[in-house]
Amino acid sequence: MKRKLLLLIFFLASFSLSFGQEGLLPFQDSAALIQELKLQEDIPSFTYRFFIPKANKNSKITSDSSFLWVETDTAFISKSFKNGTLIDSLYGQLQGNSASILFFVYEEKTNVEGLQSYLETMYATGDFVLAEDKEQPENDIMLLASSNNYQPLDAYKNRLLGDFKLLAVTLIILFFIFTAASMIIFMLIFKSQRNQREENIKNYENEIIGPLTNLLFEKDLDEISQMSDQEISEIFPRSLFKKRLFKQVLIERIIGLNKKMKGEFKDKLKTLYKRLGLVELTKANLKDSRWDKIASGLVQVNEMDLSELINEVKSYTNSKNFHVRSLAGATLLNLSEKVDLSFLKDQDYPLSDWQQMNYLRIIKFVGSSKFLNIPILFKSKNPSVREFAIKMVRMLGRVDLIAELHMINEASMEEEKIELIKTYDALGAHMEVEFINNCMLSNNPDLKKIAVKAAGNLGNSYSEVILMDILLQNIDFRLRRACLTSLNKLNTQTFEKFVATQPLPENKALKAQIQDPLLSNV
Repeated sequence: MKRKLLLLIFFLASFSLSFGQEGLLPFQDSAALIQELKLQEDIPSFTYRFFIPKANKNSKITSDSSFLWVETDTAFISKSFKNGTLIDSLYGQLQGNSASILFFVYEEKTNVEGLQSYLETMYATGDFVLAEDKEQPENDIMLLASSNNYQPLDAYKNRLLGDFKLLAVTLIILFFIFTAASMIIFMLIFKSQRNQREENIKNYENEIIGPLTNLLFEKDLDEISQMSDQEISEIFPRSLFKKRLFKQVLIERIIGLNKKMKGEFKDKLKTLYKRLGLVELTKANLKDSRWDKIASGLVQVNEMDLSELINEVKSYTNSKNFHVRSLAGATLLNLSEKVDLSFLKDQDYPLSDWQQMNYLRIIKFVGSSKFLNIPILFKSKNPSVREFAIKMVRMLGRVDLIAELHMINEASMEEEKIELIKTYDALGAHMEVEFINNCMLSNNPDLKKIAVKAAGNLGNSYSEVILMDILLQNIDFRLRRACLTSLNKLNTQTFEKFVATQPLPENKALKAQIQDPLLSNV
């Protein structure tokens, strides 16, 4: 069944091709076709057989093993042959026996017309070549070649260079391979150097601990100060002391001990730091372009009290880097003969809460022994600096500066006014009640709430009126509680009368809470 289906497809294709390409083969009749078959040794899917009727049976012929005859009801049929050049010789052996030849395509019997159609199809697809085309002399090919101009195909000399896409992909692959190899090599080198550095640091620490400990406990401050250069150079091995990494480890060890030690030990470490010439390394750090090196240098200046480098420190008080800027400010506050706040006045960057806390801690520590010019910061163009100055007045209890603060009341921003009211409230500045009353009328909820709380301690009769006006408005619970608390502090009778005339549930509940000693601070 499958074979018949293939044959049907073949004949349909043959019909289509023969219809569109009629006359592809130069066969005028069936004799020409047979003659062509005799010249073909092998045609794909083509075979032929010989046929002898039984009436002409010749026992000698039919017994010939070269034909392998098969007997049917009416005739004898030979085996299949493919070589067309044997047709004449085979047929000559069968003369006088009424033999005839049968053609088969895909093992299905066909006639001359069907065979010709099949050959035309094969010819059109290039699967069949005429015998005369096979036997053309080479001179014809040479003549054909001579009729065309020679054009060398250089693009195919090197396929890699001729195919741009292939070249691009190859280059990309090579690039990634090179990059990967470079990264691996870099990582191996980096890891090796890091491991070597860590090993050196451990060895240097072992070399440093012994001599440094002996020096601190065996010699006093005067003896260290009077040591000769020769004695100083013999404390540590000269071969190691020449190495920069050794000096860095030594500096870290000295600074670490300085943070833990007290009294004369700190002075010994600072003196030894200078005698060992480590100040030069600190100067180099301050001049470095890397911010972490600069930060290390500032820490060294601050811990070792290197006041001779104060000018270098000042150059970093307005640095773009937050850490460098913060360390420079802290160092300047620690080492200046007077607490110089001018660097804050001209600072372009806002002060963070952490910076303000750190600076205030230093100022509290050194402020008692050094002059502190806070009013200079009131004129700063930086709002955060002005707020910090107001906070310092409050934290340091500088009542003498209330008059200076009064001068900036009206020009202050709302955030500064909040700090001003907190300061007036903390210092008990009753003379600023008018400012507080004006702030209670502000539309800023934070400023209004702070002013209401301060009015309870610093307010006057006009403050009571403002508080009651606020309570008559639609306000939130926290502001209402603050107003009632302040009104109660100012005038208990006015408070009682207001709650009685405005018997809102919130007012009654808050009154009970305010007058309850256990809940008054809740």
